[in-house]
Amino acid sequence: MRPRALEDVFKKNHDIDVVVHLAYADMPQENSKSEFLHETNVFGTMRLLNLCRKYGIKKFIHKSPSSIYGANPDNPVLIKEDYPLRGNRNYQLIRDKIEADIFCQLYMKENDLPKIVILRFCGIIGNHIRSPLNTIFKDKFVPMIAGYDPMFQIMDERDVIDAITLCVLNENIQGIFNIAGKKIQHLSEVIQRLGKIIMPIPEFLIDLVYKPLFKMNQEHSFPFDINYWKYPFVIDTTKAREILKFEPKYL
Repeated sequence: MRPRALEDVFKKNHDIDVVVHLAYADMPQENSKSEFLHETNVFGTMRLLNLCRKYGIKKFIHKSPSSIYGANPDNPVLIKEDYPLRGNRNYQLIRDKIEADIFCQLYMKENDLPKIVILRFCGIIGNHIRSPLNTIFKDKFVPMIAGYDPMFQIMDERDVIDAITLCVLNENIQGIFNIAGKKIQHLSEVIQRLGKIIMPIPEFLIDLVYKPLFKMNQEHSFPFDINYWKYPFVIDTTKAREILKFEPKYL
């Protein structure tokens, strides 16, 4: 949406109290599109926040992914909300998500309207989700890197809606919250729970064979740094349970 058209939404609707920011561009990473992606994902978030402040919006809810913590062999067993954002910045889509999250945190520190809520979701799957991760789990055969079976989290799209709704309806809620599904399991157990078949692949074949095939057959690029298929980035959801009173229902 053009910046002027976006501002027109606020000008014409004076009864907006809460803005939920879900927009995110995740088309294949190509040099010709990198500037457009950054403009949409980072500067788009900045513009929207500035408009919220300009027009007196009470609350701004930003959807962020748990992948921004990074998948690293030295990660703690459970990652809390104050853990450093160590996602691989060599991947533009991860880098943009980190920058957008940090920008929201800076607004939060100014202690002014709108109140900021950052929801960091684990991997989301569902019939209405368009993402490379969801695509991988929809296939009958799901790859695993031979020799690795990290702890992993997924959640259903309906639980995402429930978490956002709790934040919208409770005017006092603000801050950062990790949001995940019911279970923490090894990746192999997640794949089997979804009724899929594990396809072990030597790590060197991921780049040589699987990534090229994935890009040919899907509308988006391979989802992430393969470290996310090797090392854990499991989030602690205690804060969401205690303050948001969020309990996942579906996965």
